[in-house]
Amino acid sequence: MRILSTNPPEGWRASTLSSHSSGSIFSKLLAWKKARKEVRNSKADLIHIHSAADWSFRRKLSIAKISKVPVIFHIHSGNFRIKCEKNLQPYHVVTLSEEWRVHLQAFVGDSTAIVNPIDPLIEYNNEERDDFVLLMGRSDPVKGHDFAYSLGIKNLKVTGVYKAPGNIEALGWVTEVEKIELLKKAKTLIVPSKFEGQPMVILEALAAGCPVIASDSISGLPECVASVSLKDKEEWLRAIENPITGDYTEHVSEHRIENVNHKWKQFYDSIVDSNVSTE
Repeated sequence: MRILSTNPPEGWRASTLSSHSSGSIFSKLLAWKKARKEVRNSKADLIHIHSAADWSFRRKLSIAKISKVPVIFHIHSGNFRIKCEKNLQPYHVVTLSEEWRVHLQAFVGDSTAIVNPIDPLIEYNNEERDDFVLLMGRSDPVKGHDFAYSLGIKNLKVTGVYKAPGNIEALGWVTEVEKIELLKKAKTLIVPSKFEGQPMVILEALAAGCPVIASDSISGLPECVASVSLKDKEEWLRAIENPITGDYTEHVSEHRIENVNHKWKQFYDSIVDSNVSTE
């Protein structure tokens, strides 16, 4: 969302609005009410809603319903299992790839596939890498932290957590600048998730020249990513010791902001033109 809003397509301006709070139930309710009010009174040409699953989807759907302008419902979740085709019929649904468009059709109906962009600040790094393995993401069972810890990897650094067992280095939440530096230096990035929508950290790692080893439960991975079963710890250790190295530029080219923005410009323009012609 940050990358898209700070790098809008040519001829477009964007502002962001949060509908969620990490505080109390009261603060969550206030954030939701504020978002509904701003969308209801918005003078924007389009409302572009980013949604995960479960309560995120229900919260965003309630906001979409009060919009007076066309709404784009952009689904990011890799665990979307809500039968909601009828609910989404009034909106322009976007999914993360052609594979996800097909996969989610039974749940959301027709959609348009537009990939997520990589941060334009990330540049390919061909320098010698440090001897540490990197795991990034919030501490959630689906992200596979316990599996990663069970591998007994030496020099494992983990972001998004403040405590970790043994000699694992817990880095807590890191800034975007710190994240990029870690990706430029890590020996390899491991992603032992049970499922993902389109894991941007994998694409960001490749853009920075960092080898990636990921769970074979994650679909749509570039061929330069080592895909390993979560049932085979020995294979994970072998992959970590012998990562797939090289120039990954071609594998992430479609995620460059200029290429993604071209698709969004076409999509935005077509929606606005269609809306004007029917008024």
